[in-house]
Amino acid sequence: MSAVPNAFENVKAVILSAHKGTTSKEKVDFYNSWAENYDQDVAVLDYRAPRLAANSISSHFRGDREAAVLLDVACGTGLVARQLKNHGFGHFVGIDGSEAMLEVARESGLYQDLKQFLLGEEPLPVQWENAFDVVVIVGALSVGQVPVCVVRDLCKSTKPDKTPPYLFSLLHPTHNPHHTSEYINLISPGTNQQLMTKLFTKHPQTCNFDSTLHLQA
Repeated sequence: MSAVPNAFENVKAVILSAHKGTTSKEKVDFYNSWAENYDQDVAVLDYRAPRLAANSISSHFRGDREAAVLLDVACGTGLVARQLKNHGFGHFVGIDGSEAMLEVARESGLYQDLKQFLLGEEPLPVQWENAFDVVVIVGALSVGQVPVCVVRDLCKSTKPDKTPPYLFSLLHPTHNPHHTSEYINLISPGTNQQLMTKLFTKHPQTCNFDSTLHLQA
């Protein structure tokens, strides 16, 4: 009877240890070491953010899903892409700081392209400007992970004209409420982007507090 609670506490401890590293190398080393067990561990926590993100994107997106190109930021092992595939999307580009995580995502066969680099320390490729129908980042915008300052570059990566561009984010449970105002300040003035926030779920038992930030031109 104690196996499930013990597993939960063990995984929770693993996740909390991710915030102990202070340098980028320490963070990357942690995720590289976690990649092999990541999917099984987050399943223990009933991690619902990828499914919630995919459901919300599906409900808002009005373009051609088969033709849409999605940028999956901090894609990890590909949990978000797997959920989006169920909604008819099929063209994914993923980026992450951990090569080991990317290798697991590569084995899924979901991504047309995967690149390793650190957001906030390296600029997005210039050819990605105005390139994506949807940009999604789940769980990574938080203190000590992906900095909020990347939001402006992610906005620039969405297509401005052909289809409504979307930037979708599920915030990390430890996010600072002050970050919401930072998001607003980082949105380029004059782009006619509308900010909508929605509280999806609060599940204290698993420390999941998922807030949605959806930007639509």
